[in-house]
Amino acid sequence: MKYCLSFLFGLSVAVLSAQNGTHPVTLPEALDLALTNSAQLRKAKLDRQSFELRLREGRSAAYPQINAVVSLDAYPSLPTQLMPGEVLGRSDDSYVPVQFGQPWQLGGMISLDQALYSESARRMVPATNVSRTLFELLTEKAEDEVVVQTATVFFQFLQAEAALRTVDANLHKLSELERMVSLQVSNDYAVPTDVKRLRVAYNNLNTQKQNLLAGIAALRQTLQFLCGVPYDSPFDPVWTDIAEPGADSTRWLSISLEPENTIENRLLLHNIELNRIRANSLRAEAYPSLGAYANLGFQTWREDANFLDTDHRWYGVAALGLRLRVPVFDGFKRRNQLALLSIDNQKLEEDRRQLVSARELEYRQARDQVQNNLFALKTQAENVRLAREISETTLLPYKEGTAPLSELLNAQTALAEAETNYSQQTFVYRLSVLKLLKATGQLDLLRQQ
Repeated sequence: MKYCLSFLFGLSVAVLSAQNGTHPVTLPEALDLALTNSAQLRKAKLDRQSFELRLREGRSAAYPQINAVVSLDAYPSLPTQLMPGEVLGRSDDSYVPVQFGQPWQLGGMISLDQALYSESARRMVPATNVSRTLFELLTEKAEDEVVVQTATVFFQFLQAEAALRTVDANLHKLSELERMVSLQVSNDYAVPTDVKRLRVAYNNLNTQKQNLLAGIAALRQTLQFLCGVPYDSPFDPVWTDIAEPGADSTRWLSISLEPENTIENRLLLHNIELNRIRANSLRAEAYPSLGAYANLGFQTWREDANFLDTDHRWYGVAALGLRLRVPVFDGFKRRNQLALLSIDNQKLEEDRRQLVSARELEYRQARDQVQNNLFALKTQAENVRLAREISETTLLPYKEGTAPLSELLNAQTALAEAETNYSQQTFVYRLSVLKLLKATGQLDLLRQQ
């Protein structure tokens, strides 16, 4: 029977939307639109792409580094060197100033450097997967923020629309009552003052309606902005669940809290692990590292800058070798960096302990709010039933002339307030469910309704 009613409700919504040119949007559809068009989520995905590019940039250090340099030097005054005099047949304690080379020098060099082994780099390899998981968690966190923001505005919009329907219904009742009183005045069964009092009540309700219409328009535009829908496009949020509000309370109250599975806790754990890997890599910087190099060059000299002349000789140079780097002393830089990482990890551990306690508090308060709002919802439903009975029982004596208009207006006002409070409490209950799902990290359930 329930599925039959849901199907008929959906069919009626589709028919009405086709007739009125509207576009009904359910909560899961609105959440999908918001997640698809969210600039915040797109930026989180771009950050993930940036990380992959930075990762490739870091890996480039493992490949051979090849550089080529061509230099052209001009010496208006050649540098002077001192040669021992004995080379030129002079006394042993004498030196002869000599200038080598020519004023113009052209040279080129190709160098190749290849890192062979670095313990520090090897220990940083696990950081790749940890960092990648961190960006995935940040994307999930951004998704949750979009879901909470969109669902909150969605419920506020439906709450305002429910209040508007209640106001419209009461305006219709007052219009009917005003026509009845006007008829009684024409037959001398009522006084003109009664019509004026009804008009005052009608005007007050109509003012409330105009305020609600303005609020609904603003909320619709906000929701369109969040969902990435053009403002001129048809967009009508609807709630397809026609069951009694609060009928799903057992499902929500049965949700348990697992703080270690929340996104925030996993983010802290991965940051702690990343700091541990960095600390191991820093310690390994004290180990020797090995690299290879190769250099190939050429040089020539001339008295002028005409290097296109073939009447000159080129001189080449080539070198191959290994380069062992042994750190000796860095001014305690590495030790201080390790101390800073240790402090960061202590702070992250404190954040984890506080997070568990805060999540437990948030969960308990959200669960209590669901229970309290569920009780208030049932109370408001009972108030609506009682106010409707009072209004109906007061209307007949007024028609018979045995009850004053003030009693009838009071009854109508009480009914309007009860219906408004009930519609508002309905969405206050749903907002408390949203807080409970956020506290337990199970916001995905909203997209499965």
